[in-house]
Amino acid sequence: MNRRALLALAAILAAGTAAAQQPRTEPEPGRTYRVGFSQIVDHPALNETRQGFIDGLAKAGFVVGRNLVIDYQNAQGDVGNARNIAEKFLADRVDLIAPCTTPNVQAAIRVARGSKTPVVFGCVTNPVDSGILQSMESPTGTNVTGFYGIPPVAQMLDIVLRMRPQAKSFGVIYNAAETNSQIVNRIAKAEVERRGFSWREIHVASSAEVRNAAEALARQTDTWLMIQDNTVASAFDAITRVARDAKIPLFSLDTTTVERGAIASYAQNQYQAGVDWATDVAVPVLLGRDAGTIVPVRYRAYDLLVNTAAAKAADITIPEDLVKRASKVFER
Repeated sequence: MNRRALLALAAILAAGTAAAQQPRTEPEPGRTYRVGFSQIVDHPALNETRQGFIDGLAKAGFVVGRNLVIDYQNAQGDVGNARNIAEKFLADRVDLIAPCTTPNVQAAIRVARGSKTPVVFGCVTNPVDSGILQSMESPTGTNVTGFYGIPPVAQMLDIVLRMRPQAKSFGVIYNAAETNSQIVNRIAKAEVERRGFSWREIHVASSAEVRNAAEALARQTDTWLMIQDNTVASAFDAITRVARDAKIPLFSLDTTTVERGAIASYAQNQYQAGVDWATDVAVPVLLGRDAGTIVPVRYRAYDLLVNTAAAKAADITIPEDLVKRASKVFER
């Protein structure tokens, strides 16, 4: 083979190698991808995020029943189960672990550390404070990346004070064992106290304790601002009933609670968060990109929801411009 032919062959081989190293732009034909998805408990916000995640994958060509298998697991509120689930995913050699909520993320990262299985997390408030990441501004260099969001507490408080300008004392109920809840409570407490109001918090360990906690909180505060907490979400109807009986305005940083009786919420769109989680970080990894090279992505879709019936029950008037601005208005 002459020199020209050798050079041509070398160029062809080099091009083929470079092409093989480039991430794909669509799923590999004939291949079935496996994703292990887990969450700490079952409740509306997390379920909306999961559905958004599945739909986001589908938009990129990863379709359940065609070329995608999603192994969905629920830890039932047990951190030990979260670890067992992560170990199952690793043993099953899934293409990607997608843990939702901080306990599942922490368990998945510990179990998958040192492996080649990527962990692409979601449903996390502040991954640095919770020890998941060292930085939110740079890639990890490991097998981990993900999607996170710090709730817009200051903007939510602006909305609350427009509806309830006479507020003096704010109250919240949450499970202090939930890392995300601790983080959001700290942010909310600091913002409320910075503006000169008092903040009262009552901790619960289970949903069975929520009603008694709400009754105690009603005697100590005049306005409630609930955070997104898995334990509280499972018993939110009890909070709604106590708030209505006591005529205490109830607001929340969980948009799924407005239909259940909160007056208003300004927070991340749970469904869109799932779509963006899939599109921005999970899809690139499934297509071949190294998770450790992807900078974690922050939520960017937020919604205002209002409930006019809940406002009326608490003798609150929602400003007309906020009603018009709301993405959803509930009237029951």
